[in-house]
Amino acid sequence: MDILGILLIALLGGAVPLLAKWGERGLHTALALSTGIFLGAVFLHLLPTVSVMSLSGEDPTTAAVVDPHAGHDHSADDGHEHADDAGGHAGHNHGDMWLWLFVLIGVLGVYLVEALVLRTHDHDELHRHKSVGWAALMGISVHALTAGISYGATRDHALISSAMLVAILAHKGFEAFSLTTVFQLAEVAHKKLVFLVVAFSLITPVGVLMGEGISSLLGTAGTAILTALAAGTFLYVCLCELLVEVFHHREDGGKKILLLAVGVGLTVIFEGFGHG
Repeated sequence: MDILGILLIALLGGAVPLLAKWGERGLHTALALSTGIFLGAVFLHLLPTVSVMSLSGEDPTTAAVVDPHAGHDHSADDGHEHADDAGGHAGHNHGDMWLWLFVLIGVLGVYLVEALVLRTHDHDELHRHKSVGWAALMGISVHALTAGISYGATRDHALISSAMLVAILAHKGFEAFSLTTVFQLAEVAHKKLVFLVVAFSLITPVGVLMGEGISSLLGTAGTAILTALAAGTFLYVCLCELLVEVFHHREDGGKKILLLAVGVGLTVIFEGFGHG
């Protein structure tokens, strides 16, 4: 039932933008809400999750529900002393910096794919919209797969899995909504768009079904790397593509800013559900 719920929520979210006829101006305005959701996801969920993994060394399948300050020792015994013979960092854990390298690889990777493969005609606005859509699909798909694997690996742990399921359900519909909006702006054919929405909706359920085996195969480091790559991809797409696209035209600037804030606010609420 949990897998069916995840699938239906994603399909419903992806279908909502298809139920009405959108003009380009309306799509840019709706994209502001989608971009706010994506920004909230990368800065309030993905990057903090990478930080927890890096600092605490916890199993990343439980990173969404562990204390984000787990990597720092704030016990009274150390007296917050940070000076030592090696250069003043005693008692201060910088964590596994290698994981942040994969965030950078995610940023550079999606940029290079877009610049060298997808964006062949920068003067063509429609082609640019399509490159934004495919870049967004890359990032959100990696994140969806990682979420499914993580949840599948923790289904036997009731407390952890229930918190993760709530978080996935809270995000999934709006992620699919956002992805559909981006591809509508690119004027992707209706049948192809429906196929993309269905394919995206299946990624997390497939990840759940494969979760335990894939998680064991990848190990803690492999799952952490996938999450870091997703964070880097999202980071680039949000800041360098979606925000630029939202404000590409100056019309409805105030409305777009408001919807951007609403999108971020919704993510704050989603994170509250996931951690509650």
